[in-house]
Amino acid sequence: MSESMLNQTTLKLQKQVEEAVKKTVNVTFKEEKKGWLASDQAQMYLHDGQMQLDVYDITAPNYTVSHELLHIMTMVQDVPQINFNMTTGQTEHDSKIMTVGMELYDSVLHLQIYPRQRELGLLDDGIVELFYKGILAQLKPEQEDEVDSWMVLRTVKLVDALVLFAGEQPKAEKKLQELYPQSFEAAQRLYASLTEKKTAGPQKIRAAIVKLWRGFDAQLESWGLAPLELNDFISLEPVLSERQTRLEVSQLFEVYHSSLQDNLHFKPAYIVRYKSDRQNSFVLPEPKSYKEKIFRGFYAAKIGDILQQMNVNYLLR
Repeated sequence: MSESMLNQTTLKLQKQVEEAVKKTVNVTFKEEKKGWLASDQAQMYLHDGQMQLDVYDITAPNYTVSHELLHIMTMVQDVPQINFNMTTGQTEHDSKIMTVGMELYDSVLHLQIYPRQRELGLLDDGIVELFYKGILAQLKPEQEDEVDSWMVLRTVKLVDALVLFAGEQPKAEKKLQELYPQSFEAAQRLYASLTEKKTAGPQKIRAAIVKLWRGFDAQLESWGLAPLELNDFISLEPVLSERQTRLEVSQLFEVYHSSLQDNLHFKPAYIVRYKSDRQNSFVLPEPKSYKEKIFRGFYAAKIGDILQQMNVNYLLR
C-alpha cells in the first residue's frame, strides 16, 4: 500500500535517504484525509534499527513523505541538531516550549527544504493552497487589539507560512493579515530577520536558529506574555573550527546556573552557553561535591577534550 501511493520521484528520494543513513525507511499510511496540510501529519522515529515514517493524513502523500525524508537528510548534511535536556518541572509547559522551539527550528530548515521540494516537483501552488487551508483550519482569528493565548501558535504557524510562500502568495498573505493582524505583523518581522542573510552552511544555520528563538521570545515579551526562554531551555549543537577545539573552555563558553533542572537527574542544571550568543550548547550535571574545583578544571580543559568526554556532538566549520 505504501509504495503504491508514492510516485517515482518520492521513491527515489526514499532510496537516497536509506543510502545516506544506512537504514531502511518504512512508510505506513493511515486513512485520514482532512483536505488540508499541517506540520503534524507525519512522524519519523527509529524502530527495531529501522526508520519508521507514519503518515497520519493522506491528503498529499508525496508532499508529506518527501518533506519528512528531506528532514532526515538534514541530519547527515552538517545541520546542527537540537536536544531537550531541561525541565521546568511542569510537563505541560515543557511540551509547549519543545513544540514551539522545534517548529521554529524546522522553519529555518524549511528555507532549504521547501525550495528542494519545488525543484523535485513535489511542492506546487496546489500544495501551498492546502497549507493555506490548514492554517485557517487550525488558527482562531484574532479579536481586535486583543492579546490572547493563541498568539504563540499563530505566530509560529505564520512564520512558517511566510517561509513557504517566499513572497509569492500576496493574496494569501493579505487574507492572513486580515484574520491575524498582530500575529502576522510579528511573523513578518521574524521572517525578515530570518531571511536577512543567507543560511548556507552549519554556522549560519545555527546563527539563524539562535536569532529566531531569541526574536520570538522578545516578541512575546512585547505583548506582555511570559517568554519561553528557548535559548536556555534547548541545547543546540555548537559549530566550531579545528582551532577552537584546541582552546580552553573559558575562551568560548560560560557556565550558567539555571533555575531549570536537567531532565535526567532532576537536579539544578548548569547550562554551558556559547559566550558570543548566550545559546545553550550543552548541559552539565550538578557536581556532587567540590564544585569550585570541578568548575575550575572544566574551564581550563580543552574544548575538544571536554566535548568528547561528555559525548557532546558538534560540527566543524
